[in-house]
Amino acid sequence: MSIRVGRGASRELTRIRLVLSRGRTGRGWLLMSILAASLVSLGLAGGYLYAHEGEGTAMTTPPAAGAGETPVVQQKLEQSLLALKVSEARGHELERQIDTLNQRLREYQDELTFFRKAGERKH
Repeated sequence: MSIRVGRGASRELTRIRLVLSRGRTGRGWLLMSILAASLVSLGLAGGYLYAHEGEGTAMTTPPAAGAGETPVVQQKLEQSLLALKVSEARGHELERQIDTLNQRLREYQDELTFFRKAGERKH
């Protein structure tokens, strides 16, 4: 590419078509439509959650004892409570056993340290 300096150079520059921007390629509209669709879906999801807010909590709270429950439901509730108490007791027993084992481990480590030091003194 050569650059001419002189009278004819300015005429050639006026004949050259300069492109300063590429124009609308469609990407802007695509991004705007994706953004609008996501905002609409977020709004719909929020509305759904707001409308159904209290439905899940009714199942998690146990009914009051003797509040017109059928004997089958009452029996299942008592069995569940008994199973919960048994599992809690089992957990406490396992914690006690772990504490006992940790105490024994510390005692054995102390004895091992004592014997190692006694062996080093002999040598």
